[in-house]
Formats: sequence, structure tokens, C-alpha cells
Amino acid sequence: MSQPITAATYVRSLRYGLLRQLADLLDPQEGWKRLAAAITDPAGESRYSQAHIRRFEAFVQMGKSPTCELLYDWGTTNCTVGDLVDLLIRNQFLAPASLLLPEAVGMAQEVTLPLSSQETLPVHEKQQPIQEKEVTSVKPVLSQNTEKQPSVPPCLSEENSSTQSSNTDFHNFCFRDLENVTNNFDERPESAGGNKLGEGGFGIVFKGYINGRNVAVKKLAAVVDVSAQDLKQQFDQEIEIMAKCKHENLVELLGFSSDGAQPCLVYEYMPNGSLLDRLACLDGTPPISWNTRCEIAQGTASGINFLHDNNHIHRDIKSANILLTDKYVPKISDFGLARASVTFTRTIMTDRVVGTAAYMAPEALRGEITPKSDIFSFGVYFTQR
Repeated sequence: MSQPITAATYVRSLRYGLLRQLADLLDPQEGWKRLAAAITDPAGESRYSQAHIRRFEAFVQMGKSPTCELLYDWGTTNCTVGDLVDLLIRNQFLAPASLLLPEAVGMAQEVTLPLSSQETLPVHEKQQPIQEKEVTSVKPVLSQNTEKQPSVPPCLSEENSSTQSSNTDFHNFCFRDLENVTNNFDERPESAGGNKLGEGGFGIVFKGYINGRNVAVKKLAAVVDVSAQDLKQQFDQEIEIMAKCKHENLVELLGFSSDGAQPCLVYEYMPNGSLLDRLACLDGTPPISWNTRCEIAQGTASGINFLHDNNHIHRDIKSANILLTDKYVPKISDFGLARASVTFTRTIMTDRVVGTAAYMAPEALRGEITPKSDIFSFGVYFTQR
């Protein structure tokens, strides 16, 4: 039996049938556009630009409801039915508002003013992200000194790095040394005589040679629209996770650097690159045998299971993040998006949806994070050939 709808109910929790009823009232005459224009972010700025509106319009050609897609997207911010009803009433959409909270519409008609009760506060007063205060049990290792040293650049200070080094077994490399071993971070592909192995949303990975062994050096940089704060969080998060989680199917972090222009992470080198590249037979490599594929799948599942047993959710399981040793032993990489969960069944809410959409479970796209999201992503990865 479904729970009764109140002003505190999350929009993301509304059943599909009710969303369709709202869509039947807001899709005609493009009423959803007026609603989208009224939605603001926590800073009071418009959440949706014209580019967003055009994207929602495109769903009509796909036979989907722009109203439903709008509410799915807005729902990732933990907005409530009270927020939605307040906007509907303000824009004279009384019929859809009455579907949700009939008593609120009656009150609005009596006073002919927007509701001022706690249950229906305006969006800019209520739409605050809550998950960071409630569920983040992993504390960034380097955050303890940032408030004392506001002038320290995003790359972090020597004092911070020494603090971090004392809390982990990782080596603290000098940025200048990493420059030397990567030929000044030569961005030419390895196949063209350079050192670049690949890149992602948080940086570029280079091949290096340290103390008689090959290594992979990830230089964190905003290669997409990523802020300095996001980079620092990714840096802290990866070190914290790797310090706690060591397993034969998780990539090994050897050390870090935080004394240069950009923070760097140093990993063991994976000679066979990513599973994505090997499935594509990149650079003319032979196809992977079915027996080896089964072993890779089993090893990946073992790594995911270890993370979940230790109450961590990866959030970005995909073939590009499965690296292979010279013997094709799979190792899960990229833990900058990982989150800690108090229990295996705990659901975490986030107002920022991250990961790779093609691999993400529907609930993950709405901002719900559970260990099951990793299992869904593993299933998608498992279908790749």
C-alpha cells in the first residue's frame, strides 16, 4: 500500500501513475515550460536554461512526456511535493496542484496569496541538499587544514601532504619528480612515442618509470567542466578509499603528489590497459578468449563484492574502469566518485548525479545511490562483447 502524499514527500517518490496525471494537465499548451521557468537552484538562480528546455522538448518526438522528464530531473535535488505545489499555485496551475495537496489549493484560494506555511516554503528556501550532512562517513583526508590556510592553492599544501602521508602507507612524491618520469607529462599517445595512456573527467593518465617499475600517473585537471573543489574532493576521496580497501581486484595506489601545480595520484601500471580497449581490439590486439572473459567477470564481481562488504559504493562501474594486468587479472579503478554507506542496504541521496549514464540504474539517474546501482552497472558491463 502506497504512503499518503504530504508536503514533505519527495517528488522523486511520486508513483508513475500520478506523474502521468500531472503530465496530462501540464503537457498541453506547454504548461511545463512555465513550471520549468519558475524552478530555481539553492542560490535563487533559474535551474533550467533554454538549452535545457530544448532538451525536454526533444522528448516529445520520442513519445515521452516533457513534464515527467522535468520532474524526474528536478527530483534529483530532493525537492518536495510542497515545493512543487507552491510553484504550481504561484503559476495558477490549480488543477495539478489539487491532485497532490487539495487542502493547500483550498487555502490558497481563500487567502489569494502564495502559501506561507512551513510545509510549502518557496523553493529557494527549502531546496537545500541534505545528503552531505547525513550520509558522508568518509572525511576527506586533506580537509582538516584548509580552513586554517585560506591562501593555499587547490593543489594542497606541504603541511597537508605531510599530514596525509602520516595517515597512510602511500609514498609522497615530489611533483617535479613525476614531471621527470613522464617526460614533462608528454601528452602524445604512447603509440606515438609519448606518455599519455588515457584521460577522463578528472584528469589525464601518463606512463612513468620509478624505481625500476612502470607506473601510471594520473594528473588531476579540469578536462571537462570540473571545479577545483571537485578535483580536490576526488583526490582526497581516492586516497581515503584506497587506504581502506586493498584487494587483488582493486587497482593499487602507490602514492600521491600535492606540492605542485596539480595534484597527482600514482598507481601500479596495467600493461593490458582497460577492458574497454581490449574488447575493441584497440591497436590491433587480439580478441580476448571466452575463458579469459569469464575470469575477468568473476574477478570484477569479487572486487565489487569486497567494496560492498566494506560499505563502499563505487558508482562508476564500467569497462573503461576495469584495468587488466599482463595476465588479464581485472582490477577496478577510479574511486574518486565512490561513497561510503553505513549498511549494505542503505540508500544515499545526492543532488549531483555523477557516473556514466549508459551504465547507470534508473534510480541512480534520479540521485539514489545504493550498492544495487553497482550491480546494475556490472550487468551492463557484462553484456559487452
